[in-house]
Amino acid sequence: MRFVLLCCGWLTLALIAGPANSAVELKQLYQSSVAVSSQAATERDQALQTALRQALLKISGDDSLLEHASVQQALRNVRDYVVQYGYRQEDELQLWAQFDQQKVNQLIQQAGSGIWSNLRPELLIWLAIEDESLQRRMIASGDETVFVQQLKNAAASRGLPIKLPLLDLNDTMSVSVLDVWGRFDDQLAFASARYSPDGIVIARVYQADSAVTSDRWMLDWTLQLGEMRWRGEVTGMDLSSLGAKLISDLSNRLAQRYRIGTDVEQVNRWRLEIYDLADLIQVINAEQLLNSLPSVNAVQLVAFGANKAEFELSLQADPARIMQAIDLSKQLRPMTAPDDTLEELRAPRYRWVQPE
Repeated sequence: MRFVLLCCGWLTLALIAGPANSAVELKQLYQSSVAVSSQAATERDQALQTALRQALLKISGDDSLLEHASVQQALRNVRDYVVQYGYRQEDELQLWAQFDQQKVNQLIQQAGSGIWSNLRPELLIWLAIEDESLQRRMIASGDETVFVQQLKNAAASRGLPIKLPLLDLNDTMSVSVLDVWGRFDDQLAFASARYSPDGIVIARVYQADSAVTSDRWMLDWTLQLGEMRWRGEVTGMDLSSLGAKLISDLSNRLAQRYRIGTDVEQVNRWRLEIYDLADLIQVINAEQLLNSLPSVNAVQLVAFGANKAEFELSLQADPARIMQAIDLSKQLRPMTAPDDTLEELRAPRYRWVQPE
């Protein structure tokens, strides 16, 4: 039997739980810098187009967005989106540009994509490379190879917070290259605890099978974020290019889950369903958890029956922030597959896990 509760104020109790996780809040998403060789007008216009491309990727996480006709038109008229720009000299001359947030958001919506929240999970990347002589080694944060530099540059430009392990004595006593190559999750989770990441990436680089691809190198990866797992692979002729391709793949997968539309009504009201709630006591506990999340103003129980509850949340921020917090919590397990469409993610489903 299913029944609907329209007035549920009696369910709103004192909060007992703190924030669920500690993702990174990014600043200046609508700004971008591009290296240039001069301040010539022709190079400036090209650099502004590149800066807008970078900003669109950072804001949406959607590579396909750049191919849309409306975006191509916007790039040809890039000055319509620029609030201000200037030059600065660091290691090299750079053009810096700030774009109009409202216009950029409208462009992204017009192109059929959405905004990825500026609150993003920080990922720890365990990476092992097998070279041409079949020798394997792990990559440390202090590695100065082109591969690592491109990986870090890509992460910065895509707005994806990452860490690489130090591979100091503490790490090498806990983890070997065999653990990374064999994807021994328990061992890597133990070693990762000191870095307090939101998610753990395990990546392996090796020579590609010529029967599978014409590229020389392959990188396969897995990402564990809370209870969710993603996996993928990228290939390339040049080993050093795989770092940037890994970041692109990770960003696309995460943004696909957390992108939202830009209309105001959707941002302020958001619904989700929670399954496996045995009784009203567990419904109250679920409401308390939702109320404790950052940027949640109010929680209302819309319906409860057959061990399933539907809640509507009033938010101060976009639902992507809340979704990330829930995905990393221990009491709510996502039932929505990572590859679901954006439309389906507007009413995600979770399973309640009773704390021990």
